[in-house]
Amino acid sequence: MAETERAVYVQRLAPDQREAYVDAHDDVPEGVTDAMERGGVEAFELYVRDDIAVCILECPDIEAYLEAVDGDEAVADWERYTGQFKQSGVDADADPKDGIPFMDRIWRFEPDTE
Repeated sequence: MAETERAVYVQRLAPDQREAYVDAHDDVPEGVTDAMERGGVEAFELYVRDDIAVCILECPDIEAYLEAVDGDEAVADWERYTGQFKQSGVDADADPKDGIPFMDRIWRFEPDTE
């Protein structure tokens, strides 16, 4: 079984747009979720606290995911739409490798199961 890659990124919401951002995710367009499936996404989670949104993306190959969503108009439209609620985050018009503000993992703990 292939190991799953995980990518995490943070987006900063405009403080007065938090609820609009949250509400927008009640109806994520099918074109967006279709592109995520084509990109091999196994799980995607979105967490919000105050003006910070944390996204966790899991798939077998992050590069293949980026290639699958690059140029996808539904994804770009969605990111432009949700961009109105943000101070910073995904840039739909940037190169896919630069357009998502992926974080660097600096520490991990796994308990010894032996």
